[in-house]
Amino acid sequence: MPTSYADSAQARESDRRWDLPNFGKQQHADLFHEYTTEDLAGREEQRLKERASLKLRIGLAMAQMEAICPPAGGDQ
Repeated sequence: MPTSYADSAQARESDRRWDLPNFGKQQHADLFHEYTTEDLAGREEQRLKERASLKLRIGLAMAQMEAICPPAGGDQ
């Protein structure tokens, strides 16, 4: 009487390995970073500098646009 694949020792071994906690999974330690207080403070400082720079650049762009094509209502 033939036995099916599911009854074989090979299948049971395969199932056992797949049930192990980390079988077939790779660790991705480079995807995660533990931020320190200094890291977060540096990021916040950089973000504030970028916002100040952005505000200045938007103001300059608006001034250039208004010099070329003044607003319809004129200066108010």
